[in-house]
Amino acid sequence: MRFHKRLAVVTCCLSLGFSALAQTNPPKQQQPNDNGIVGDNGEEADQPVSTSAASQNPTETAWQMLDTGLKDPKEQIRIAALNAIGTVTGVKRAETDLQNAITDQNVDVRVAAVVATGSMQDENLIPILRQALDDSAPEVVFAAAVSLWKMHDPSGINILYDVLAGDRKTKGSLMQTGMHEANKDLHDPSTLAKIGAEQGAYALLGPFGIGLSAARLMMKSNSGNSARLLTVNLLAQDHSDATKEEFIAALSDKDYFVRAASARSLGEFHGKDVTDALTTAFGDSKPSVRFMAAASYIRSSEPVQPEKKTPPTRTKAKPTTKAVK
Repeated sequence: MRFHKRLAVVTCCLSLGFSALAQTNPPKQQQPNDNGIVGDNGEEADQPVSTSAASQNPTETAWQMLDTGLKDPKEQIRIAALNAIGTVTGVKRAETDLQNAITDQNVDVRVAAVVATGSMQDENLIPILRQALDDSAPEVVFAAAVSLWKMHDPSGINILYDVLAGDRKTKGSLMQTGMHEANKDLHDPSTLAKIGAEQGAYALLGPFGIGLSAARLMMKSNSGNSARLLTVNLLAQDHSDATKEEFIAALSDKDYFVRAASARSLGEFHGKDVTDALTTAFGDSKPSVRFMAAASYIRSSEPVQPEKKTPPTRTKAKPTTKAVK
Protein backbone atom coordinates (compact mmCIF):
# COMPACT_ATOMS: atom_id res chain seq x y z
CA MET A 1 0.00 0.00 0.00
CA ARG A 2 2.79 2.41 0.87
CA PHE A 3 4.48 1.72 -2.46
CA HIS A 4 1.30 2.58 -4.36
CA LYS A 5 0.93 5.83 -2.41
CA ARG A 6 4.51 6.81 -3.20
CA LEU A 7 3.99 5.92 -6.86
CA ALA A 8 0.87 8.06 -6.96
CA VAL A 9 2.73 11.03 -5.47
CA VAL A 10 5.63 10.68 -7.93
CA THR A 11 3.25 10.33 -10.86
CA CYS A 12 1.33 13.41 -9.75
CA CYS A 13 4.55 15.43 -9.49
CA LEU A 14 5.61 14.20 -12.89
CA SER A 15 2.33 15.25 -14.47
CA LEU A 16 2.57 18.69 -12.85
CA GLY A 17 6.11 19.08 -14.15
CA PHE A 18 5.05 18.22 -17.68
CA SER A 19 2.14 20.64 -17.45
CA ALA A 20 4.50 23.42 -16.43
CA LEU A 21 6.82 22.54 -19.28
CA ALA A 22 3.96 22.66 -21.76
CA GLN A 23 2.83 26.08 -20.51
CA THR A 24 6.36 27.48 -20.65
CA ASN A 25 7.14 26.02 -24.06
CA PRO A 26 3.91 25.15 -25.88
CA PRO A 27 4.42 22.39 -28.46
CA LYS A 28 4.51 23.54 -32.02
CA GLN A 29 2.94 21.69 -34.90
CA GLN A 30 5.83 19.58 -36.09
CA GLN A 31 6.21 18.85 -39.78
CA PRO A 32 8.41 16.22 -41.38
CA ASN A 33 11.97 17.50 -41.37
CA ASP A 34 15.44 16.60 -42.52
CA ASN A 35 16.15 14.27 -39.64
CA GLY A 36 13.72 11.79 -41.17
CA ILE A 37 12.60 10.25 -37.90
CA VAL A 38 9.77 12.56 -36.79
CA GLY A 39 6.44 12.16 -38.54
CA ASP A 40 3.48 14.47 -38.99
CA ASN A 41 2.08 13.60 -35.56
CA GLY A 42 5.34 14.44 -33.78
CA GLU A 43 6.16 10.80 -33.12
CA GLU A 44 9.08 8.73 -34.29
CA ALA A 45 8.53 7.63 -37.87
CA ASP A 46 8.15 3.95 -38.71
CA GLN A 47 11.19 2.42 -40.38
CA PRO A 48 10.51 -1.31 -40.97
CA VAL A 49 13.56 -3.57 -41.21
CA SER A 50 14.28 -7.17 -42.09
CA THR A 51 15.60 -9.41 -39.30
CA SER A 52 16.22 -12.59 -41.27
CA ALA A 53 19.89 -12.59 -40.23
CA ALA A 54 19.08 -12.40 -36.52
CA SER A 55 18.57 -16.14 -36.21
CA GLN A 56 22.10 -16.83 -37.51
CA ASN A 57 24.05 -14.84 -34.95
CA PRO A 58 21.82 -12.57 -32.85
CA THR A 59 24.69 -10.97 -30.93
CA GLU A 60 26.52 -9.91 -34.08
CA THR A 61 23.24 -8.80 -35.63
CA ALA A 62 22.61 -6.63 -32.56
CA TRP A 63 26.01 -4.95 -32.87
CA GLN A 64 25.54 -4.43 -36.59
CA MET A 65 22.21 -2.74 -35.94
CA LEU A 66 23.80 -0.37 -33.42
CA ASP A 67 26.81 0.35 -35.65
CA THR A 68 24.51 1.12 -38.58
CA GLY A 69 22.49 3.45 -36.37
CA LEU A 70 25.60 5.37 -35.30
CA LYS A 71 26.58 5.93 -38.94
CA ASP A 72 23.12 7.05 -40.04
CA PRO A 73 23.01 10.59 -41.53
CA LYS A 74 19.87 11.37 -39.52
CA GLU A 75 20.75 12.83 -36.13
CA GLN A 76 17.81 11.28 -34.29
CA ILE A 77 18.76 7.82 -35.49
CA ARG A 78 22.26 8.31 -34.10
CA ILE A 79 20.78 9.55 -30.83
CA ALA A 80 18.51 6.51 -30.55
CA ALA A 81 21.51 4.23 -31.08
CA LEU A 82 23.54 6.09 -28.44
CA ASN A 83 20.73 5.84 -25.90
CA ALA A 84 20.82 2.08 -26.33
CA ILE A 85 24.62 1.76 -26.29
CA GLY A 86 24.73 3.67 -23.02
CA THR A 87 23.13 0.66 -21.31
CA VAL A 88 25.93 -1.75 -22.36
CA THR A 89 28.23 -1.15 -19.41
CA GLY A 90 31.72 -2.56 -19.20
CA VAL A 91 32.09 -3.40 -22.91
CA LYS A 92 35.04 -1.82 -24.70
CA ARG A 93 33.22 -1.74 -28.03
CA ALA A 94 30.43 0.35 -26.51
CA GLU A 95 32.89 2.70 -24.79
CA THR A 96 34.72 3.32 -28.08
CA ASP A 97 31.42 4.12 -29.82
CA LEU A 98 30.55 6.69 -27.16
CA GLN A 99 33.98 8.29 -27.28
CA ASN A 100 33.68 8.75 -31.04
CA ALA A 101 30.16 10.18 -30.74
CA ILE A 102 31.27 12.90 -28.33
CA THR A 103 32.98 14.58 -31.28
CA ASP A 104 29.89 14.40 -33.52
CA GLN A 105 29.09 17.56 -35.50
CA ASN A 106 25.54 17.71 -34.12
CA VAL A 107 25.05 19.24 -30.66
CA ASP A 108 22.13 17.01 -29.68
CA VAL A 109 24.11 13.91 -30.63
CA ARG A 110 27.03 15.07 -28.48
CA VAL A 111 24.69 15.68 -25.53
CA ALA A 112 23.24 12.19 -25.95
CA ALA A 113 26.76 10.74 -26.08
CA VAL A 114 27.77 12.54 -22.87
CA VAL A 115 24.61 11.47 -21.05
CA ALA A 116 25.02 7.87 -22.23
CA THR A 117 28.66 7.89 -21.12
CA GLY A 118 27.75 9.24 -17.70
CA SER A 119 24.97 6.69 -17.26
CA MET A 120 27.55 3.90 -17.35
CA GLN A 121 29.03 5.17 -14.07
CA ASP A 122 32.42 3.82 -15.11
CA GLU A 123 35.43 5.69 -13.69
CA ASN A 124 37.48 4.64 -16.72
CA LEU A 125 35.27 6.93 -18.82
CA ILE A 126 35.99 10.06 -16.75
CA PRO A 127 38.68 11.29 -19.20
CA ILE A 128 36.12 11.15 -22.01
CA LEU A 129 33.69 13.29 -20.00
CA ARG A 130 36.44 15.76 -19.09
CA GLN A 131 37.10 16.15 -22.80
CA ALA A 132 33.47 17.23 -23.26
CA LEU A 133 33.98 20.11 -20.78
CA ASP A 134 35.82 21.93 -23.57
CA ASP A 135 32.90 21.66 -25.99
CA SER A 136 31.68 24.87 -27.61
CA ALA A 137 28.02 24.10 -26.87
CA PRO A 138 26.74 24.96 -23.35
CA GLU A 139 24.32 22.01 -23.38
CA VAL A 140 27.21 19.58 -23.82
CA VAL A 141 29.37 21.29 -21.21
CA PHE A 142 26.62 21.24 -18.61
CA ALA A 143 25.77 17.60 -19.31
CA ALA A 144 29.44 16.69 -18.87
CA ALA A 145 29.73 18.64 -15.62
CA VAL A 146 26.63 16.95 -14.21
CA SER A 147 27.80 13.48 -15.25
CA LEU A 148 31.24 14.04 -13.71
CA TRP A 149 29.77 15.36 -10.48
CA LYS A 150 27.58 12.27 -10.16
CA MET A 151 30.75 10.20 -10.51
CA HIS A 152 32.39 12.23 -7.70
CA ASP A 153 34.74 14.05 -10.06
CA PRO A 154 34.90 17.83 -9.42
CA SER A 155 36.43 18.81 -12.78
CA GLY A 156 33.29 20.71 -13.80
CA ILE A 157 32.47 22.26 -10.43
CA ASN A 158 33.13 25.82 -11.62
CA ILE A 159 30.51 25.28 -14.31
CA LEU A 160 28.00 24.26 -11.66
CA TYR A 161 28.96 27.29 -9.55
CA ASP A 162 28.42 29.66 -12.46
CA VAL A 163 25.07 28.12 -13.34
CA LEU A 164 23.99 28.44 -9.71
CA ALA A 165 25.11 32.07 -9.58
CA GLY A 166 23.23 33.08 -12.74
CA ASP A 167 23.82 36.81 -13.19
CA ARG A 168 25.73 37.00 -9.92
CA LYS A 169 29.48 36.69 -9.77
CA THR A 170 30.76 33.59 -8.04
CA LYS A 171 32.74 34.12 -4.87
CA GLY A 172 36.46 34.01 -5.38
CA SER A 173 36.92 31.58 -2.53
CA LEU A 174 34.90 29.00 -4.43
CA MET A 175 36.96 29.18 -7.59
CA GLN A 176 39.68 26.62 -7.99
CA THR A 177 42.62 26.89 -10.35
CA GLY A 178 42.74 24.33 -13.11
CA MET A 179 38.96 24.01 -13.23
CA HIS A 180 36.89 24.68 -16.33
CA GLU A 181 35.00 27.92 -16.70
CA ALA A 182 31.36 27.99 -17.74
CA ASN A 183 30.36 29.06 -21.21
CA LYS A 184 28.84 32.55 -21.09
CA ASP A 185 25.63 31.16 -22.60
CA LEU A 186 25.06 29.20 -19.40
CA HIS A 187 24.10 32.48 -17.75
CA ASP A 188 21.32 33.05 -20.27
CA PRO A 189 17.87 32.28 -18.78
CA SER A 190 16.48 30.78 -22.01
CA THR A 191 19.50 28.48 -22.36
CA LEU A 192 19.17 27.39 -18.75
CA ALA A 193 15.44 26.75 -19.19
CA LYS A 194 16.09 24.55 -22.22
CA ILE A 195 18.83 22.60 -20.46
CA GLY A 196 16.68 22.19 -17.36
CA ALA A 197 13.78 20.79 -19.36
CA GLU A 198 16.00 18.31 -21.20
CA GLN A 199 17.86 17.18 -18.11
CA GLY A 200 14.64 16.94 -16.11
CA ALA A 201 13.01 14.78 -18.77
CA TYR A 202 16.05 12.54 -18.87
CA ALA A 203 16.18 12.16 -15.09
CA LEU A 204 12.53 11.12 -14.93
CA LEU A 205 12.14 9.15 -18.13
CA GLY A 206 15.54 7.74 -18.93
CA PRO A 207 17.19 8.15 -22.32
CA PHE A 208 13.96 9.10 -24.08
CA GLY A 209 14.22 12.62 -22.67
CA ILE A 210 17.17 13.37 -24.96
CA GLY A 211 16.66 14.33 -28.58
CA LEU A 212 13.07 13.15 -28.94
CA SER A 213 11.53 15.75 -26.58
CA ALA A 214 9.75 12.91 -24.85
CA ALA A 215 7.70 15.02 -22.47
CA ARG A 216 6.03 17.01 -25.24
CA LEU A 217 5.55 14.04 -27.52
CA MET A 218 3.81 12.03 -24.84
CA MET A 219 1.59 14.92 -23.79
CA LYS A 220 0.56 15.39 -27.42
CA SER A 221 -0.23 11.76 -28.15
CA ASN A 222 -1.43 10.31 -24.87
CA SER A 223 -1.51 11.99 -21.45
CA GLY A 224 -1.21 8.63 -19.71
CA ASN A 225 2.10 7.71 -21.32
CA SER A 226 4.29 9.59 -18.85
CA ALA A 227 2.90 7.67 -15.87
CA ARG A 228 3.19 4.35 -17.71
CA LEU A 229 6.79 5.03 -18.69
CA LEU A 230 7.68 6.07 -15.15
CA THR A 231 6.09 2.84 -13.93
CA VAL A 232 8.31 0.80 -16.26
CA ASN A 233 11.38 2.51 -14.82
CA LEU A 234 10.23 1.82 -11.27
CA LEU A 235 9.41 -1.83 -11.94
CA ALA A 236 12.84 -2.30 -13.52
CA GLN A 237 14.17 -2.52 -9.98
CA ASP A 238 12.16 -5.70 -9.43
CA HIS A 239 13.73 -8.79 -11.01
CA SER A 240 10.90 -11.22 -10.27
CA ASP A 241 9.54 -13.63 -12.89
CA ALA A 242 6.19 -11.86 -12.81
CA THR A 243 7.79 -8.52 -13.71
CA LYS A 244 9.86 -10.17 -16.43
CA GLU A 245 6.70 -11.59 -18.01
CA GLU A 246 5.04 -8.18 -17.92
CA PHE A 247 8.03 -6.59 -19.67
CA ILE A 248 8.01 -9.30 -22.36
CA ALA A 249 4.32 -8.68 -22.93
CA ALA A 250 4.94 -4.91 -23.08
CA LEU A 251 7.23 -5.38 -26.09
CA SER A 252 4.04 -5.57 -28.14
CA ASP A 253 2.47 -2.49 -26.51
CA LYS A 254 0.93 -0.01 -28.94
CA ASP A 255 3.04 2.80 -27.42
CA TYR A 256 6.62 2.71 -28.63
CA PHE A 257 7.94 4.57 -25.59
CA VAL A 258 6.68 1.75 -23.40
CA ARG A 259 8.11 -0.85 -25.78
CA ALA A 260 11.54 0.80 -25.73
CA ALA A 261 11.56 1.19 -21.94
CA SER A 262 10.51 -2.43 -21.49
CA ALA A 263 13.22 -3.57 -23.89
CA ARG A 264 15.76 -1.65 -21.84
CA SER A 265 14.57 -3.22 -18.59
CA LEU A 266 14.73 -6.74 -20.05
CA GLY A 267 18.49 -6.38 -20.37
CA GLU A 268 18.64 -7.07 -16.63
CA PHE A 269 17.01 -10.49 -17.07
CA HIS A 270 18.35 -13.76 -18.45
CA GLY A 271 16.80 -16.78 -20.09
CA LYS A 272 15.71 -18.00 -23.50
CA ASP A 273 12.29 -16.43 -23.14
CA VAL A 274 13.96 -13.03 -22.73
CA THR A 275 16.44 -13.35 -25.60
CA ASP A 276 13.74 -14.76 -27.90
CA ALA A 277 11.47 -11.81 -27.12
CA LEU A 278 14.28 -9.29 -27.67
CA THR A 279 15.26 -10.94 -30.96
CA THR A 280 11.68 -10.55 -32.15
CA ALA A 281 11.87 -6.86 -31.22
CA PHE A 282 14.81 -6.48 -33.61
CA GLY A 283 12.11 -6.09 -36.27
CA ASP A 284 10.21 -3.32 -34.49
CA SER A 285 9.23 -0.48 -36.81
CA LYS A 286 10.60 2.15 -34.42
CA PRO A 287 14.40 2.61 -34.41
CA SER A 288 14.54 3.50 -30.70
CA VAL A 289 12.80 0.22 -29.82
CA ARG A 290 14.91 -2.10 -31.95
CA PHE A 291 18.18 -0.39 -30.94
CA MET A 292 17.28 -0.81 -27.27
CA ALA A 293 16.29 -4.42 -27.91
CA ALA A 294 19.67 -5.01 -29.58
CA ALA A 295 21.60 -3.51 -26.66
CA SER A 296 19.53 -5.46 -24.14
CA TYR A 297 20.08 -8.69 -26.07
CA ILE A 298 23.84 -8.14 -25.75
CA ARG A 299 23.46 -7.62 -22.00
CA SER A 300 20.96 -10.43 -21.43
CA SER A 301 22.86 -13.04 -23.44
CA GLU A 302 25.98 -12.67 -21.31
CA PRO A 303 26.58 -15.55 -18.89
CA VAL A 304 25.16 -14.97 -15.45
CA GLN A 305 27.99 -14.16 -13.10
CA PRO A 306 27.79 -16.19 -9.90
CA GLU A 307 27.58 -14.14 -6.76
CA LYS A 308 30.83 -14.00 -4.90
CA LYS A 309 30.37 -15.33 -1.44
CA THR A 310 32.59 -13.76 1.13
CA PRO A 311 34.12 -16.45 3.29
CA PRO A 312 33.44 -16.01 6.97
CA THR A 313 36.21 -14.20 8.73
CA ARG A 314 38.04 -16.23 11.24
CA THR A 315 39.35 -14.60 14.31
CA LYS A 316 42.53 -15.98 15.66
CA ALA A 317 42.17 -17.39 19.09
CA LYS A 318 44.15 -15.59 21.67
CA PRO A 319 46.86 -17.72 23.18
CA THR A 320 45.89 -18.86 26.60
CA THR A 321 48.24 -18.02 29.39
CA LYS A 322 48.81 -20.61 31.97
CA ALA A 323 48.45 -19.45 35.49
CA VAL A 324 51.74 -19.33 37.33
CA LYS A 325 51.65 -21.52 40.30
